[in-house]
Amino acid sequence: MSKSNMKMYREKKQFRPEIEGLRIVAALLVAIYHIWMQRVSGGVDVFFVVSGFLITASLLSKAGRDGTVNFFEFILGLAKRLLPAAFTVLLTVVIAGYFLLPEVQWNQTIREVFASIFYFENWQLALSNTDYLDQSNEKSPVQHFWAMSIQGQFYIIWFFIIISALWISQKFTRDIRKTLFIILAVLTAASLSYSIYITGSNQPWAYFDTGARVWEFALGGILFLVITRIRLSPGISSVAGWVGFIALVSCGILLDVGGQFPGFIALWPVLAAVLVLAAGENPTRFGVEKFLGSRPMLKLGGYSYGLYLWHWPILAFYYALMETRNVPVLHGILIILVSFMLSWAVTNVIEKPIRSIKEKNRYPSKAIAALVIVTAPVFIANTVWSSSIKDDVDESTAGWSEEFPGAMAVVNGMDIPYDANTELLPSPANLDINMAITYEVGCHHEDGSEDLPVCEYGELENPEYEVVLVGGSHVVPWLSTLQTFAEEENIKIYNITKISCRFNGEGIGEEMSEYCPEWNKMAKEKVIELQPDLVIVNTDLGTPASPEVEPERVELYRELETHDLEIFGIRNNPRPLFDMSMCANPRNIDREECSVDAQEYVPQPSKWEGVENKPSNVTEYDYSEYFCPDGSCPAIIGKRIVYFDGFHMSRSYAESLGPIVREDLMDELKDTGR
Repeated sequence: MSKSNMKMYREKKQFRPEIEGLRIVAALLVAIYHIWMQRVSGGVDVFFVVSGFLITASLLSKAGRDGTVNFFEFILGLAKRLLPAAFTVLLTVVIAGYFLLPEVQWNQTIREVFASIFYFENWQLALSNTDYLDQSNEKSPVQHFWAMSIQGQFYIIWFFIIISALWISQKFTRDIRKTLFIILAVLTAASLSYSIYITGSNQPWAYFDTGARVWEFALGGILFLVITRIRLSPGISSVAGWVGFIALVSCGILLDVGGQFPGFIALWPVLAAVLVLAAGENPTRFGVEKFLGSRPMLKLGGYSYGLYLWHWPILAFYYALMETRNVPVLHGILIILVSFMLSWAVTNVIEKPIRSIKEKNRYPSKAIAALVIVTAPVFIANTVWSSSIKDDVDESTAGWSEEFPGAMAVVNGMDIPYDANTELLPSPANLDINMAITYEVGCHHEDGSEDLPVCEYGELENPEYEVVLVGGSHVVPWLSTLQTFAEEENIKIYNITKISCRFNGEGIGEEMSEYCPEWNKMAKEKVIELQPDLVIVNTDLGTPASPEVEPERVELYRELETHDLEIFGIRNNPRPLFDMSMCANPRNIDREECSVDAQEYVPQPSKWEGVENKPSNVTEYDYSEYFCPDGSCPAIIGKRIVYFDGFHMSRSYAESLGPIVREDLMDELKDTGR
């Protein structure tokens, strides 16, 4: 590339005051929508466009000045600008989280802090199937770092894109602007196409997928490349700028941003930002850039990054302390003001001093040392917090005991008093990992897998009896129940289960995966091939609003009858319509919202009892009384937490049902005469 071209890029790098105003508007929209509307605004998409615009300008300027871009210098510059505020927030979350968050949120928060430290929080949320708008999902105080993670990944991607464009332009004596434009145009088309596809097929995943967001950054880069050629008349510029501003502000109200983004609908806030920036290139007397670039907006814009970082943790701790999702107007305003104050303090006391460090030689030891001082405490503190929880894992997965009777407290009519110091099993901090072993070993069939994993438990060498546990996630906890006595009774257990699939023959129905039909077919064939003494299944869905027992399920059981297979049917446990794990606190044992009405969730008779002409090979066992004693269904029974999440039975409580199920199962096995 020629020297004249390099000079051109240096000259065109200029300060755009309206960008600072656009940033603070976007940050305020994010905070306002989170606090009062519990929905998404589209403000993050604006951040992505602006980041693409500015980083393209910055990297081209560096290339024009030096003829290349030094990766180490580039990363160090980003770290000095981004890490001080981000890691101060993370350290605050770790310290405050230990004292303020319910223990049931500890593991989730620790995992997400580590993910945020290494800038892969978006993938952590995607892999954990987090729904960003699911109000029943207890969100960690760092869940908003998903956007920072995508942005960090984007900066790395952009470095290599600029370097590639620079290499191509030098190799073939081309203008880097044209080369980069082609690259970004292709990237925009590919990423937007992928975004539309993945949003349609798996929207919660798409929301956090970097590939579904890259086009927003790329469009910002393209805008920088062409913005000087955009010539608008004063009238059109004024209208375009205000239209973009109004479209941005109204985006979260008019569109289902969380449920349909990113996809093609994300073009709304993205193009709104483009209109505002294009208008800023063509300033007018009454243009939106005059408002956004005003002194107050410029000043506030300098704290937009901190506002975004701080508002969410403060809101999350507010939820935890106030035990409500409804934030009064005054409280919400205070959250925003405190966020601004913390942003101001961190920016001026920590960030600016680090950014202003000047090195006298080529080795930026002072800057690196300052960054280590800022970042190391977060990793250390989070590791210590994590270690303190892991020490309790073995104890929290213990079997039945007199100290923690669980379901046996119902059998024996025990009246157990609870107070704030009552020890529970599992400990609330370990609740989210208190699941059947099949989850740990990968035997719970994943979507998209073509094989049929079958795991074996209990007496494997010389079993007297063989049983098959088959179905979806609600039958899985009963594996822990069976394991408490399988070896003593010489029972071999085959586990054949799949995520989001009920064993109903057809594999179709509400909330079922598209892979269920094929899995049902394979599972049925495997059950018939194994010829067990008993097939253990759920007989219904367990939700109050669920339909009657599906005809397909009944027909499946009839088909198994033709193969002389007996079925041990278990009525599904109650499935509350909120996250019962958040009630896993002895202080909440008597709170009305932490107990549900038995008649509503497990009405008598059961739905299986209502089936006409029931197959004779099915015997249903209803254990509802051990989930809903005395007419209600609490979150804690016999000092054991019943659910590890919203409605899946915990491993510890499932184990406490062992003596009860053992008697019933052994009677059935002996009656089979096989």
